[in-house]
Amino acid sequence: MRFILPVSFLVLLLALLLPLFLVDHPAPMREAAKEWDEPLVLDEPRPKLLPAELLDEGLILQVLIGDEVQEMSMAVFLQGVVAAEMPARFHPEALRAQAVAARTYTLHRMLVGPAARHSEAYVCGSYACCKAFHDTERLRERWGVGFYYYNAIIAEAIRSTDGIILFYEESPILAAFHAASYGYTEASGAIWGSVPYLQSVPSFEGAEVPRFTVTVEMTYAEFREIARREIPGVVLDMGNIPSWIGDLQYTDSGRLASLNIGGVRVTGAEFRRAFGLRSTMVRFDFRGEDFSITTGGHGHGVGMSQFGANAMAEMGKGFAEILHWYYTDVVLGSMSTLFAD
Repeated sequence: MRFILPVSFLVLLLALLLPLFLVDHPAPMREAAKEWDEPLVLDEPRPKLLPAELLDEGLILQVLIGDEVQEMSMAVFLQGVVAAEMPARFHPEALRAQAVAARTYTLHRMLVGPAARHSEAYVCGSYACCKAFHDTERLRERWGVGFYYYNAIIAEAIRSTDGIILFYEESPILAAFHAASYGYTEASGAIWGSVPYLQSVPSFEGAEVPRFTVTVEMTYAEFREIARREIPGVVLDMGNIPSWIGDLQYTDSGRLASLNIGGVRVTGAEFRRAFGLRSTMVRFDFRGEDFSITTGGHGHGVGMSQFGANAMAEMGKGFAEILHWYYTDVVLGSMSTLFAD
């Protein structure tokens, strides 16, 4: 009987640890699992902290998840947002940059007021409106045996940047971000209205981005059907195909700003939505009986590129350097200044 308890303990320990050995952990992720003990340096002195030891845990949010308004701490919200918005396999510094951007966006939304789509909550868990959010159950399904490992990776990125946000002229910025750029990010003025800290800058991602360039091929009849369904008023004469698209205007970053399609002027963003394209970095090829549309990158292109942030992190850049690169003339500070007496 003396040997039953130790053997049982060893069997239980092996069962708990075995899944961790079955998961392939890239080197950057192994480094991220270590204790974060480097001092966090802000652009300005850290102001007096809130009573809560960790700022993110002390701030309670009202978040619309599906059709239900839920109360959760900033820490819990960021855990679901960062996990949903950026792959946990990304470099730790990219994940920290993502945590700061998501936290800043949330504080910005709290100060400007709830979105029209959900007046009962400051933010929601929809990528189409605010930021994507995955709860614990969904993350368990997604990560499987790697759940505890990757969950800890995300938690570390949040904890090591606790309460840190981006300011422009003493206000939290609209910290927009997107999946991948194509050479340059887009200036906000090209699609939303000019914001001084959302300017076009070089971005360094490339072939490592899945589907970095995508070509959509279709017949002229298919193009005509989509255009007539999605863009009211277009007139596309099958006898005069060369006249369908004209007067293409591009932004300084190389993205489609606007074009004339079948006599209707549309923006690049409207054209992208109509045809379900990955970005407005669009090029056309009208040769032959069919034609194609090729896009580069993924997303609206404004603010921080997530794959670009990961590329910079792999170059040895820290999260602060990444954020200063993608957001012009901002400073890092603590959200506690927003709640100081």
